[in-house]
Amino acid sequence: AERNAVINGEEIDLLVITERRVYVVEVKIRPKHEDVGALLAKAEVVAKYYPDKQVIPVMSGALIGREVASYARGKGALVYRY
Repeated sequence: AERNAVINGEEIDLLVITERRVYVVEVKIRPKHEDVGALLAKAEVVAKYYPDKQVIPVMSGALIGREVASYARGKGALVYRY
């Protein structure tokens, strides 16, 4: 795992690389819809660097509203509240 990774100019809060997958984790206290869009864009950039692995975007936060969580899941992102 690498914290504050930078890939092609994109800052990623946490990048976790396993044998088959790459997790692109964005950490926000109260994420908004546009934060989900930014996460998905970062995941696309990472996918170009790891074409042989499944790239999984992950939104994490303390106060994730239902609408934002539903939107993120609908776009294929995992959502974790803490």
